[in-house]
Amino acid sequence: MKARPLTPIIRLQLLHSRRLRPVLGARPLSSATDHPDKPPPASSSSSVAPQSEAEARSEAYRRLENLDFMTAAKILFTNPPKRKKFGLDFHLVQLFFACLPSLAVYLVAQYARYEIRRMEAELEDKKKQDEEKQKAKEAEMSNDEEKSEAELSKVDKEKSELKQSCQRLKPGWMHWRRL
Repeated sequence: MKARPLTPIIRLQLLHSRRLRPVLGARPLSSATDHPDKPPPASSSSSVAPQSEAEARSEAYRRLENLDFMTAAKILFTNPPKRKKFGLDFHLVQLFFACLPSLAVYLVAQYARYEIRRMEAELEDKKKQDEEKQKAKEAEMSNDEEKSEAELSKVDKEKSELKQSCQRLKPGWMHWRRL
C-alpha cells in the first residue's frame, strides 16, 4: 500500500507545523511558502554550506513525500518538546522585586540606627565637655571663695586686733578726754 502524495495545502501546513519540526529539522524547510518544491535561494555566506543545506532540505522533502500513516500518526500524537521559556530565572527576578521594598525598609532602618548612635555619641561627648567646663567653673569659684574667705579672715583678724588695741587705748583715752 503506497501513500498518496500530499496536496500543496496539506504540505504547507505540515511544513509550518511545530510538531513536525523535530522530524524535519529545527528550522522551517523553506521561506518560500508558495512553492515548497522549489529549492530556496542560495545564501552568499559560503559555497559549501548552501549545498549541504540544499541536500538536507531535499532529504526532508523526500521523507515528507514518503510519509506513511504510522509515522504521520506518531508525529501528530506526540507532544512537541517544550522549550524552556523564562522559568526559574523569571521566578528569581520576581522574588527579588517582591523582596525589594522590605530590603529598602531594612536598609533605611540600619542607616537610621547608625545615625542615632552617632548622634548619641556626639551628645555624650557634649555632655562630658559641659560637665568638665562646669567642674572647672566650680573649682575656680571654690578657689575664689577660699581666697575671699582667706581675705575675710585676714580682715577679721585685723579687725579683732584693732578692737583689742582700741580696748587698750580706751581707758587712756577716756582719761585724756576728762582733762
